[in-house]
This record gives sequence, structure tokens and C-alpha cells, in this order.
Amino acid sequence: MAALVVSMAVASGAASVRADATPAWTAYISTAQGLVAAMDVATDTLITQITADSPLGIAVTPDGSTAYVDGSGSNVVTPITVATNTAGTPIPVGHGPSGIAISPDGKTAYVTNINSNSVTPIDVATNTAGTPIGVGSGPLGVAVTPDGAAVYVADKLSNDVTPIDTTTNVAHSPINVGSQPYGIAITPDGRTAFVSDQGSNTVTPIDVATKTAGTPITVGSSPSGIAILPDGTTAYVANFGSNTVTPVDIVTDTAGAPIVVTPQPLFVAITPDGKTVYVVSDNDNDNLTPIDTATNTAGTSITVGLSPGGVAITPDQAPKAQLSVTPGQAGTTTTFHAAAKVAYGTVASYKWTFGDGAAATTTTPITTHVYSVAGNYTATVTETSTGGTSPARVFTGQTMSRNGGEAARSSQVFAVANGVTVPATGAGWLLPSGALTLIVGFALLLLGISRRREE
Repeated sequence: MAALVVSMAVASGAASVRADATPAWTAYISTAQGLVAAMDVATDTLITQITADSPLGIAVTPDGSTAYVDGSGSNVVTPITVATNTAGTPIPVGHGPSGIAISPDGKTAYVTNINSNSVTPIDVATNTAGTPIGVGSGPLGVAVTPDGAAVYVADKLSNDVTPIDTTTNVAHSPINVGSQPYGIAITPDGRTAFVSDQGSNTVTPIDVATKTAGTPITVGSSPSGIAILPDGTTAYVANFGSNTVTPVDIVTDTAGAPIVVTPQPLFVAITPDGKTVYVVSDNDNDNLTPIDTATNTAGTSITVGLSPGGVAITPDQAPKAQLSVTPGQAGTTTTFHAAAKVAYGTVASYKWTFGDGAAATTTTPITTHVYSVAGNYTATVTETSTGGTSPARVFTGQTMSRNGGEAARSSQVFAVANGVTVPATGAGWLLPSGALTLIVGFALLLLGISRRREE
């Protein structure tokens, strides 16, 4: 078996499959040696290794502060502080914790216990486990809907999916799917849950509104992990038995050409910008394979640790926008200057609304606009990061992809003064509001003084 290597970068000559501007998100990969590897996504280099009890499934809180790792052999979940990459006190859960998902509001982690047929909710604020929720037999994959209203659990041994009402933590009637359901992902719009059926080599779509299963989609052999692009167009399915990843068109529910990766692909995770799929291969070759989603081609494998299992990537965060305005007069230029604090990458675009019905989008933080009428206006800038994050949040089941929020938007109210046009030698020039009145008044005063002198 290959030894764990955590200090080396990508093998010499390895080519990155992403753009150079990839922000420095962190990927967390569980390994069979009781370690979680932290990898810099911008460079595909390993940062450190963190000790955790029998790590398998991983999910990260929406604010990117904590990664939760379930211990499949130790019946605990270990929180890892992302800023320091240090493990906290393990949290006891059920028997055989395997899958984990964190609600979009970041308040609750849901852990499937495959050997006790239950799901344990964990209060993220206090790191305490709540009352287990009974589900079907052999629960494995788990996903939360983007609105946080329901949890979907893949019951591998009973061939169904159990929906849980998050308000009451009560399980509803199971939904029959294919054989041995394994992984679950949910579209960003919350309409459809896609379930990989390991025993029937299919993916089953479930209508979330009606909780009914649709026509299965044939993929590769023994599909396991599944993840959906942030734009909601494509699901990527790891086929453990055929050493491939199948892209599934979500609009048409059709499978694309399989992508060959390293043997025994198990779980997948997608970067917040949607450019790269990372595929974990559960074998002795210690591999993590990146796939370029623009071309659906696999890049050079990355050494991460012995028999890697789960994988999760820190969410992109909304820019913290700021706006300042230098008002002009009606008919002249008003200048707008935006600023931002960005957790990952930079600001990719600025969308402006000027308060008079006009709008613009720029890639630079400064723009101008001319108001034709004096008055009070409210201008707004909405910033989008290079990771694609703006006010909207993007969530597909386990870990938030883009943690959007109103911080990405900033507004300012200001006044545009009136300008008066005075003709001069065939050309017009503007005086500030009230200036002409003063000039005329002063001229009349001089005229009066002159007349009194004449008298």
C-alpha cells in the first residue's frame, strides 16, 4: 500500500485543470489512517493533516468556519476549526455514522447512522447531539433541501429514501427508488433530489414538491457519490464499479459520456465556481482526481492519503460591499466608487442601479452616470465574487456552495443639485442652483447705487 504523503505538492509536471484565478478554498478529504487531509484548492497542494476518529463523511458550515467529520468506526462526529485546522471534542452520535449534511442556515448537522437506522441532529452552536430520528434500514447518504424544510435520507438496505420534516424532526413515508440508494444531491432551486442507486446502476430523480420518484437514469456501474453544479445544469455521479464519472444533464435527465478516472471513485465535490469536480478514489493509490467541467476531462491525480473517502470544500462567501458617491449637478457627471472585502478571490463584477431607471454592469469598481433632473436618488451596487457569490445563496444538499447574503449589496442616498443653463456666445454653460439669482441681485444693487449717485 502507498504511504501517506502530506507535504508534497502535485506530482511534477501535473497540469492544473482550472483557471489561474481560482480562489484559495480548502478541500477536506478523509482517509483510512484516521486523518483528514486539508488541501489548498488554488494550487492542489496539501496544507496539513488533522487527526480524527475513523473519518468518512465531511460537511462544512455555511460560513466556512467549521468542518464536521463523522467517525464511521468510532460513533462520533469531530468538529474541525477551519482557521487553525485543529480538531475539537468529538460528539457522540449513533452507530456507524456515514453521511453528514449541514442545514443552509448553519444551525444543524444531520448525521446518518447506518448501523442504528437513525439520523442524529447536532446543534452546531453547542456541538451537542439531539434525539435520533428513526428512518429506513441502512441509512447512508443525506441531503437537506435549499430552503431547509426537509432532510432526505438514502436507506441503502431498504431501497428507499426517507424525507424528514426539519420543523418537527419527524420522518415521513419513504419513497421507493432503485436498488441500494447511496448518495443524494438536490438542485439549487430545490425542485429535484437526485439519488444514486448503487445496486441498479441508475440515478433516480425525486420531485421534492410531491415526494414522488421519476424515471431512473442509467449511469455507470455501482454509482455512489453525486454532486450538482452550482448553476443547477449538471449532476456528476461517481461510478465505483466502472472507474468513471457520469455527467447527467438535469434539464433533460440524460447521461453524458463517462469520464475515466482513477479506480474505485467513491465521493465527489464541486468547487463553488463550478469549474472543477474533485473525485475521491477509495483505493490504495491515495488519489483525488480533478475534472474540468468545461471540457469534462480528468486532470492529473493528486496524492492525498491512503484510501480517501469523503470530501468537502469550504463555501465561497459573499463580498462585503461598500459604496461612496460624489454627486454632480443635473446634466453633469456623478461618480460612483465601490469597495469590498472578499474572503476568497476578488470581485468579478459590479451591477449598478442609479435610482432613475438606469443600470449598468462593470468589471471595475468605478463608474459614472449623468442625471438629467435634480433630486434625491438612491444608488445601489451589487458585487459578485470570482467564485460566483452575490446576494443569492447556492446550496445542493450537504455543504453550502455559495454563501450569498445582503452584504454583497450596498446603497447610498444622495442629492443631485439643479443646474441652470446660461447661453454664452452660442454655447451653454451651467451655474449652480441659486447662483444666477445672486448675480442678478448684485447687478441690480450696483445699478441702484449708480442711480443714487447720479441724483
